[in-house]
Amino acid sequence: MDIYTDDPEVDNDLPPALRVFTTRPDTIFGATYVVVAPEHPLVEAVRAKPRPETPADELKQYAEWASNRSDLERQESKEKTGCFTGLYAINPASGERIPIWTADYVLISYGFGAIMAVPAGDDRDFEFAHVFDLPIVDVVYPRTIAAIAYYCERAEQAEIEEGRWKRVLADFLGLVTTANLEHDVFADGLRSVRVRRSDPTTDGPEPAELAKQGYVGARGSIRMEYEASIDDIGVTTFEELRTIFAEKRYLQHTGAAFTGAGVAVNSSGDSFSLDGCGKADAIEKSIAWLESTGTGRRKINYRLRDWLFCRQRYWGEPFLIVFDDHGNHYGVAESTLPVTLPALDDYQPAESDDPQPLLGKAADWLNVTAGEVGVEGLDPSTPLRRETNTMPGWAGSCWYHIRYCDNRNRERFIGDEADAYWLGENGVDLYIGGAEHAVLHLLYARFWHMILHDLGHLRSPEPYRKLFHQGLITSHAYQRKDKSLVPIDEVEERDGAFVHTPTGDAVFATIAKMSKTLKNVVNPDEIIEQFGADTFRLYEMYMGPLEASKPWNTDDTIGLHRFLQRVWRMCVDEETGDVRLVDPADESIEKLLHRTIAKVGDDIERLSFNTAIAAMIEFVNTASKIGLSRDQADRFMRILAPFAPHIAEEIRREKLGIPGAIAHADWPSFDEAMLTDDEVEIPVQLMGKVKARLRMPADADTDTMQAIAMEAPEIRQLLEGKTVRKVIVVPGQIVNIVAN
Repeated sequence: MDIYTDDPEVDNDLPPALRVFTTRPDTIFGATYVVVAPEHPLVEAVRAKPRPETPADELKQYAEWASNRSDLERQESKEKTGCFTGLYAINPASGERIPIWTADYVLISYGFGAIMAVPAGDDRDFEFAHVFDLPIVDVVYPRTIAAIAYYCERAEQAEIEEGRWKRVLADFLGLVTTANLEHDVFADGLRSVRVRRSDPTTDGPEPAELAKQGYVGARGSIRMEYEASIDDIGVTTFEELRTIFAEKRYLQHTGAAFTGAGVAVNSSGDSFSLDGCGKADAIEKSIAWLESTGTGRRKINYRLRDWLFCRQRYWGEPFLIVFDDHGNHYGVAESTLPVTLPALDDYQPAESDDPQPLLGKAADWLNVTAGEVGVEGLDPSTPLRRETNTMPGWAGSCWYHIRYCDNRNRERFIGDEADAYWLGENGVDLYIGGAEHAVLHLLYARFWHMILHDLGHLRSPEPYRKLFHQGLITSHAYQRKDKSLVPIDEVEERDGAFVHTPTGDAVFATIAKMSKTLKNVVNPDEIIEQFGADTFRLYEMYMGPLEASKPWNTDDTIGLHRFLQRVWRMCVDEETGDVRLVDPADESIEKLLHRTIAKVGDDIERLSFNTAIAAMIEFVNTASKIGLSRDQADRFMRILAPFAPHIAEEIRREKLGIPGAIAHADWPSFDEAMLTDDEVEIPVQLMGKVKARLRMPADADTDTMQAIAMEAPEIRQLLEGKTVRKVIVVPGQIVNIVAN
């Protein structure tokens, strides 16, 4: 990044550019400031020759204070500190001038000791920007949020004025999620939604209220889910929503950065654009542009610290190393394994001028001979001393995915047969975890796995085939005007407004990470005690797309609890406790069950648990009115079991009398022929207003659909005395007649 200067001759003590290292070049348009380590030469230069905006005394004190802290202290510190250097850099993508700060969360040993800070895409940068009131510009959204932003730019005025925008947007989000639409086909998806929604929705109960009762509306529970998600954003009007996205501050509004893979937004400049690209494509495009312009180059850095793997505590795997009196180290013989931790009477560290790890207290375990530990090449009586540090708690988890496959094998950590069956050539199929595991687990597990592969012990060269970062579950919180957060137990509602009781200042409701400091952590035990584990599981999976951050709202759990109650009543008579079944099975329910099985199975594979639950809710709402046969109830319980295992197990085993654990039952199959309709309902419009809904063959062509519509009695009556000017037919979707 070029360093901005008004006069190169005056600033001749500065380098012309600043080198930074980033793992996310796709977020370069969101770089709103630069941070250098306090030990960086640039800090030394500006301390020697302060610029007009440099707080010289503050910078000197801060650089000296931060430089005296260890890397461990700086990385573990939760408080964000820093100082403005008085210098600016030029963002090469946007061309904007951005400030250069120094802060202790950037280490001189990592990369080049400088970073481009993208607060919307990095948790530490976000917290720093929040503390020092630096700009936060959205550059990556999860797909659903990208869809909201897309709609905000393209909402039709009639939808806004008639109050239909929320329902149109909810239908659009449902389509994006269920059809797995990518950004490049959002236009087709929104057009499809508008065609399907050809008549204004009538007034009725609010979706949230219906959801609490366990019902869904005519357009299904997916719309309800997304209308509730839109409400959770915390806006009351469309203009508020549009403004948030127009000002590129959605993530600032939610109070958390988005660090996962998503869709690039607000990322266009004069020379190149990343808008609409997925993470992988955006990274490749940005690297190609940086290299073509001579601005940057591709580089791989490994972030390793030896001290991360040496702990001075008792609990941890002991190192299989011994030392002689001269400090030479030796590995213990395989025949002496396993090395187990010694029993201690006292786990308190010993007071000493030369502090030692806890294992240093176990003298009998600590002091051994070469013969006892099988060290060859030394006299068996040679005194040796064991390593007293232990491995970290996550050392075992670096290879537990391997041992899990063959944990009873006493000869090898995994046999050839188990390796071929479970891991094969590609490793673990799917890794689900938060971004916080990216180093201590993912990176080190990869090193362990690759070493074992190179040594010939594993077939697969990589540990994990696919990585998926789940979103953050947030909670309600309160913030001051300066955006700083306050504990929720220090807030009172007075006359319709929220007040911070210690200061009397007005505060505003917002959404933030769950935090012990903010007192907004939700205890799962309380939810489980009140509603049961099945309700808790369902609500977690129903909150929204797995990759998106979602606010927790305990009040919404009642809707899923009532859904489970409806499942019970569908199969069991509440008064007698007897099973309620029909014989023979209803054909329409059989067809709907096949569709639900197909939908739930596909959604599970795509990790779209929220839409899978929505499909089961719709099935229960319909089936409850007609009833299920024993076989239908059995199949439905098998698809419900991954989500609500306890109620599914009880109904299937105790009420239906089917032996064996449901977890061991086969996943039910479905008939492809049952997934298509012979007939579909087609809305028929006259001058843009729906006047009839007619059943037509699903494969009807344009001429057939037009003929059926024109011959329908209700349409013929409306056309009396009018001249048909034009008939517009969208096969399988709509007929629109223009007549006057």
